[in-house]
Amino acid sequence: MSLPFPESIRTALPYVFLAGAIGLSGWTFFRSEQYRAESNRIFSETYEVQWRTTQIREYLTRLDGDLRLTAVTRQLEPDLGHNLTLLSTNVAQLLRLDYVEKFLGERDAKLLEEVEKDLRLHVCPLVDGGTDVDSAMTTVADSKEKMYQISGAAVAHTSTLAEAAHIASAASRNRLVFGAALAIATLCYAILHMRYVYARRRDQHQQSFSALYAHMTRSPVTALRLFLGHLDPTQMSDPEMLIDAKKAVGQLEAVTDGMKSLAYSGTDTRKAAFSVVLDQLSTDGCELEVDATAEARACVVPLAPVRVMLSELLKNAEVALLGRNYGLVRITAAVHRHKLTKTRTLTVEIKDNGVGMAVEVARQAFEPLFTTRAGSHAGLGLPACAQMAAALKGKLKIASKPGSGTSVQIAIPVNA
Repeated sequence: MSLPFPESIRTALPYVFLAGAIGLSGWTFFRSEQYRAESNRIFSETYEVQWRTTQIREYLTRLDGDLRLTAVTRQLEPDLGHNLTLLSTNVAQLLRLDYVEKFLGERDAKLLEEVEKDLRLHVCPLVDGGTDVDSAMTTVADSKEKMYQISGAAVAHTSTLAEAAHIASAASRNRLVFGAALAIATLCYAILHMRYVYARRRDQHQQSFSALYAHMTRSPVTALRLFLGHLDPTQMSDPEMLIDAKKAVGQLEAVTDGMKSLAYSGTDTRKAAFSVVLDQLSTDGCELEVDATAEARACVVPLAPVRVMLSELLKNAEVALLGRNYGLVRITAAVHRHKLTKTRTLTVEIKDNGVGMAVEVARQAFEPLFTTRAGSHAGLGLPACAQMAAALKGKLKIASKPGSGTSVQIAIPVNA
């Protein structure tokens, strides 16, 4: 049955619909760019608030250490004034942000103002010749408690992810309008778009985990490093123990820095040859063997996540080898080429000769916070490594049997 329209109109209708579809497509693209710009703005504001909050807590910890030393030695610590200046600057700059209450809330913003006022009244006078160290120590302790009550970092991440999900949902609904006009084109576009949204959400969750890990461990590790730095090796019965402790703290700081750089560097993480990562790896208490092909060593990989993954897996292996007369960890790396897709995959295996894990333990190894004596490889480390491997579009597998050691294999795609 033909349409009750003249031939010229029937001929023009497809072009009219096509023009309408193109117009809807352009409008949808414009709206999507607006959503993306809004999302980037939210993430930028979140980073600024969280970074300032982390700096405040770190300098409060340093200031607390300086005041404790001042109380013992009765001499003003040289770094006290410098740390107090940086602390006050970060508090003032955070309060001056136009959007601070949006992320911290009115209650937390008032707590932050109280911190600034208390520091000015009770701690700053010490730099100008005051002697009331006890009052300053009490003020710093109260300020630290108030900063812990401020839920800025976690709330910022939670609200950011929620807003980003809302933006992505709105963009998806917008694309359904274009689908009504051009079904086939919309289907292809929706598939590509959903893949992008899934990858974006996965990266956001990975960045959120890394940022929260660095945020929660930075202050305690800094305080521990400051405490160890003021210990006199000549006054200790076992100076080597102090050296080992400082080395362990340095490793903790390196991991924290790696997680922080992974969290805030986005998709453009610094890259380097895989050989650079291998040269930075080491073990404590067991032997390390590395067998990597020349092609594997030359592969360019994201430096921070790959280094953090391998370091964490090596630490798990060290735990599994505790108490053994001869502990060995072997790293093998090779590149596999896929004939059909013409792509390359870097496969890295970390294998130890430890006690291994039972089947039930290995099955639960990727559950967050799972731990057991038999499953020394489990806990927070393996789930985090699996998430990082997934963020790199790779996979992490584990194989273990009681008495046969444990093998962890990472496979990530590399450029051809």
